[in-house]
Amino acid sequence: PILKMKYLLTFIALFLTISLSAQPSPKERAKKIANDMTQVLDLDNKERKAIYRIQFDRFNESNEIKKQYATQPEVRKEKLNKLGSKVYNQLKDLLGPERLKKWRESKKHK
Repeated sequence: PILKMKYLLTFIALFLTISLSAQPSPKERAKKIANDMTQVLDLDNKERKAIYRIQFDRFNESNEIKKQYATQPEVRKEKLNKLGSKVYNQLKDLLGPERLKKWRESKKHK
């Protein structure tokens, strides 16, 4: 029984490690979005870098909010919604409403 328990705990620990490491980092996620937006919207290098920075900051802030308010779902939801609005406004300021609309439309068709 003790040996079985050790195997079970080892398996659980291994599973958790694999599932946590399978999630892309904020850097990887931001890079993917910046690259996808560059293709869809034909962004220049300066715009691509700005998109990357906005998305990188978004994912880091989101992770912090999720950690900090893990036991407060209502507060977490409110903070994440505020972050979403902030990111939307940053993207709209950078790209303009027409290109942002084009981006959103392209995501619907994926």
